[in-house]
Amino acid sequence: MKYPGIKSFDVSSGRLKAIISGIRWSDIVVVGGGELVQDVSSLLYSPYNLLPLFLAALFRKRAFAWAVGIGQGRELAPLTPLLTRIALKACDGITVRDRGSFNVLHQLGFREPDMILTADCALTLSDEFYTVEKSNLLGAAPRDVSNRSRKILPLELRKKLKSYEEPDPLPAADAWAELLDKHVERHDSKIILFPFHTGSLSNDDYEFCDLIMSRMIRASSVKIADPSKPDEFIKLISECRVLVTTPLHGAIMSVATGTVPVSVSYASKCTRFMEQAELQDYAPAGEAGIPGKAAIAAIEKAWVNSENISARMAPIRNQLVQRAEKTAEHFKGLFGI
Repeated sequence: MKYPGIKSFDVSSGRLKAIISGIRWSDIVVVGGGELVQDVSSLLYSPYNLLPLFLAALFRKRAFAWAVGIGQGRELAPLTPLLTRIALKACDGITVRDRGSFNVLHQLGFREPDMILTADCALTLSDEFYTVEKSNLLGAAPRDVSNRSRKILPLELRKKLKSYEEPDPLPAADAWAELLDKHVERHDSKIILFPFHTGSLSNDDYEFCDLIMSRMIRASSVKIADPSKPDEFIKLISECRVLVTTPLHGAIMSVATGTVPVSVSYASKCTRFMEQAELQDYAPAGEAGIPGKAAIAAIEKAWVNSENISARMAPIRNQLVQRAEKTAEHFKGLFGI
């Protein structure tokens, strides 16, 4: 076992069975997630993520919401705020990772000191990654977000149905390929593609990276990072001068390692983080997950001014790290750990 002392529950007989077994076994139920609730990828996403809190209340277990993000506005279905309010009432404590999420829960009746505004815990990566010298590398973390279409069923179940029709990924892949080819031509740089998510629960980032690489003229300048080797994966991010990213945690890990992020956003959580890091100029508007002219201009600006931007990021990063550490402090204080 990679992590001795940690009990795991087999999901091969069904995720619901594993969740119930885990909650009955536990003393404290902890829920987390970049977006604990949102209804864009599936209308069952929020109820599924909130289920452990309803079960915690049923089995009389203590509970904690760990640095969660909450969807905004149209990202939430009409009944989701009510479900969220009922479910989070089961929590002894809540920490949220951005002001927008805090405001939504505040409107639902949650208050300090039970609820605390913190920051994403990934920002607390070891400082050894922050001190890595930058190279003439452009990182790119693309994602096919065509599955976010407010369907009832999640993507994994839709794929199992014979009636499911996969959206064509080529237009998005070609936009990424064109962007990366032009950057190599302009700056004679190398490209590293970062697949943050692999597996069946969403579109596979590795497959999308491989497709983009196959569409590039200058594919010999590209390599794909291995997400199964997390230390190497993060070190490669830290070596990049700029990382253009669709996944939120591409931007978060860029700030954590001193690399300048450019966000090709697909959800409000991405733009909220860029505002939190005072990098909103590098979150250009455009089609979700597809880089356009504004993204190309933002990457060029970030590339030319990367040293100055990185220097300005440093004190903001330190503030965010201090805020991120408050989640563990709040958890330990509540439960006497």
